[in-house]
Amino acid sequence: MSRNSIVAGLIIGTSAIMGASAAQADTIRCESNGGSYKVCSVDTRGGVRLSRQLSSKGCWQNDTWGYDRNRIWVDRGCRAEFWVGDRNSGSSNNNKVAGAVVVGLVAAAIIASKKNDRDDDRYDDDYGNPRRTFRCESTSNRFVYCNVPSRGHVEVYKQLSSSDCVYGRSWGAERDRVWVSNGCRAEFAVY
Repeated sequence: MSRNSIVAGLIIGTSAIMGASAAQADTIRCESNGGSYKVCSVDTRGGVRLSRQLSSKGCWQNDTWGYDRNRIWVDRGCRAEFWVGDRNSGSSNNNKVAGAVVVGLVAAAIIASKKNDRDDDRYDDDYGNPRRTFRCESTSNRFVYCNVPSRGHVEVYKQLSSSDCVYGRSWGAERDRVWVSNGCRAEFAVY
């Protein structure tokens, strides 16, 4: 049975278990005032998306904002409103638990199917959207261009250098390429 068949079956199973419910998200405001690092405590298990940027300073995920299980963080002047929370709030707790179990099974099936795919540089983000990663490195503080392997939104996936990789200052994206400078070395992801 192919990986796509397993995933499709589990997704259909999740839909049947959870039933139809209205999509709903709560909004939280988190602000880096004065350019300082700020943490906003919130349950993020239902996911987080930037809904409205309030600052003139940039808000880029995994650069000037991010989240983990119980908090959103902002830095370097990013001020924004974020959608957070359970997008299936109309379902019962039993349905939520059953859905979480099925989602876990989907993740396990995907991980198991990728076990032998070590050479593939395609991964999925937290929302199941495909991403492709590539490296771009500024050695000796040189300005370097790197080709982007596919179309989409580019973000820093993993910083490799001790020098900061800050969008607009030490890295940027132009059409089908990324530039780095000032010692920024990073693995970038295309979503």
